[in-house]
Amino acid sequence: MKCISLVVVTLAISLSTQAQVQRKDTSVLLNLPADRSTVARFKAKLVELAMKHPDMQEFAVRKQINKYETNIAGSAWLNHFTAAGNLNEFTIKGNNNNNNNFQTFYPRYNFGVLIPIGNLIKIPNEVKRTRAEKKLLETQEQGVALNAKALVLQQYEEYAAAKQLYELHLPVLEDVLQQFTQAEEKFRAGDETMPLQMYKESYRLYNAEMGKKVLLEKDLRQSKLKLEEMVGTTLEQVMLML
Repeated sequence: MKCISLVVVTLAISLSTQAQVQRKDTSVLLNLPADRSTVARFKAKLVELAMKHPDMQEFAVRKQINKYETNIAGSAWLNHFTAAGNLNEFTIKGNNNNNNNFQTFYPRYNFGVLIPIGNLIKIPNEVKRTRAEKKLLETQEQGVALNAKALVLQQYEEYAAAKQLYELHLPVLEDVLQQFTQAEEKFRAGDETMPLQMYKESYRLYNAEMGKKVLLEKDLRQSKLKLEEMVGTTLEQVMLML
């Protein structure tokens, strides 16, 4: 009775897992480009999209802030220039009959310059500091961009390798499934060449390969998601951009 129950349970399991093996998951098995030129364009597109990631846009904002700071530092000289004007009846009407008053209220405009000695050093160095910060930002941006490019290409290789390992394992799983199916048929038919212990062993081997498939598929999904996070879109969308 136990044997019959075992056969029923394992038959149900085998039919379910067989359907899983035969059904291809299109969300995982993406058809990557095969020829070298298309692969190169695909990688270039991944890098291009990675450069548009919000982490990279931070540098554009920081450089804009630096531009404002440079303009402020450069315009600090204007704070030391003064201008004043006299507004009276003589300047308005142009009445200059009285020479004394004319001399009293003229000149109409007064200009002056007051520069603290310390600012002769402070202001030029402040401008130099903001310009140096700009160069530092550009250098940092280049470094981050190179690092992001390397990480994207490395992650692409991780995904491509995980995909290949997953695809290579599918035929192995198919073979083990076929062997298990044959063993099950013989066991159900009462074939003496298929004792219970051998039948259990065939199921154990099949179950082990199914476990490998689950792990390989998990690695494949995670590598795909990580690559998509770097470029900000799905790989399917990237393929459409080529």
